Amino acid sequence: MDEDKIQVFSAETLNDVFYHIKTVAGLKITGSCTKTSPLPEKLLSTCSIKELTEITRKENYIETGAAVTLGKLTALGNSKLPKVLYEAITSIATPHIRNIATIGGNVCLFPVRGTLFAPLLALDAGFVLQNEEETLTVPAVKFLSVPNSHVLTKIRIPTEDWDISEFHRAGASHHLLETSSSYAFLANAENDILTKIRFAFSGLHTFRSISLENKIEGSRLPLEEKSVSDFIKDAGDEFDKIFEEGRDPSPVKKEFLRFVAYSLKKLS
Repeated sequence: MDEDKIQVFSAETLNDVFYHIKTVAGLKITGSCTKTSPLPEKLLSTCSIKELTEITRKENYIETGAAVTLGKLTALGNSKLPKVLYEAITSIATPHIRNIATIGGNVCLFPVRGTLFAPLLALDAGFVLQNEEETLTVPAVKFLSVPNSHVLTKIRIPTEDWDISEFHRAGASHHLLETSSSYAFLANAENDILTKIRFAFSGLHTFRSISLENKIEGSRLPLEEKSVSDFIKDAGDEFDKIFEEGRDPSPVKKEFLRFVAYSLKKLS
């Protein structure tokens, strides 16, 4: 795309955004444009909208505007931000880039999901989508993309404490490629009983299975070797289901199961 042909629209409020969506055909909403893919012909940045750049702390969650920068989030510290999310954010690019890149931009990356999607998926984050007529909160586990005419305005991040919190990423450190992936693992235990567990994986493919998590919750700790091997097998079978018939899941599946095995060692 010739940069001279790119039209940039501005917005100071959400009403401005909704007006442009209705009146400008082919408009694409962007954050800070830190991704290196070609820019759209018509773009609208939301980074000047005050309510999208604010962070609010509630009793059980943090609500962050979609245009909040990753640098602003890390400034909260890992005592206020969930550890798994803090580690994911600080693994992204450089401090300079994190001071420009936004959480909303990372969430909306596609087809390869951004680094933050796996931890947000594990944390049961909610994505707030708005248009002129409605406000929807979509759980991360059900989020595919922002619907036409809607805008991602906020992300609600639960701040529940976790006994074990792990984040790992694979692939290039400063670029998202088809081989890039992120993995998040959370677990809580009480009186040697596994009370809650969550696994989430994202990249070119996204995976979280609540039914799989339910199978192992309630297990006595440390986990027996057979329980671990059975769970890994079940995880592999569930992971296969996200692939279209005829597609080979082997490369990414191997990475996923390696993460699962590593996590379960923490409980064995």
